[in-house]
Amino acid sequence: MNKDSIGETPGEDQAADPNCVSNEEETSTETTLSQETFEEALREKEQFRSIAQRAQADLVNYRQRASQELEESRRTVKFGILSRFLGVADDLTRAIENLPDDADESWIEGISLVARNLSNSLELEGVMKIEALGEHFDPYQHEAIMYEERCDEEEGTIVSVIQDGYKLNDRILRPARVVVAQAKNLQEEQLNPEKQEDEQEEN
Repeated sequence: MNKDSIGETPGEDQAADPNCVSNEEETSTETTLSQETFEEALREKEQFRSIAQRAQADLVNYRQRASQELEESRRTVKFGILSRFLGVADDLTRAIENLPDDADESWIEGISLVARNLSNSLELEGVMKIEALGEHFDPYQHEAIMYEERCDEEEGTIVSVIQDGYKLNDRILRPARVVVAQAKNLQEEQLNPEKQEDEQEEN
């Protein structure tokens, strides 16, 4: 047996080999890689969760917008259809107000019934007549056709209704066309202030 080979051990050979990696170093390296992989997986998970949350929020917003647009479209269609029936209501009202003296009683009852049924149907849809006579003029609900000098009414009071107005909930279907009271000689006083001053000096 060779004398030099007696004292050699496998451990000494491995320690002398720089390319040889111990089991502990391999385990440490694997642990580090596993930790990095785990952290990367967590980051990807958070990214995907964030993307999913944004997509869900966008979907909810889209559904809300679509629902609002659909509801607005329905209101617009309903608004237009009901507006057309107002002319029919006006015609029936004028017909009843101008019935001839010799009109048949059954015919009068029939047309009055039609007018009531139409009025009730409009009310069921939320259409209400705008109160105007005796009310103070409101440019949102009333349309002034003319002004009339009145001593017995406060200025701005509606003294006559030319055409009834209607509203659907809070929306104006058609403003009431009205005659508004005006202070006597108000226009003359505004147009001729010098004349008024002369009259005061003479008195």
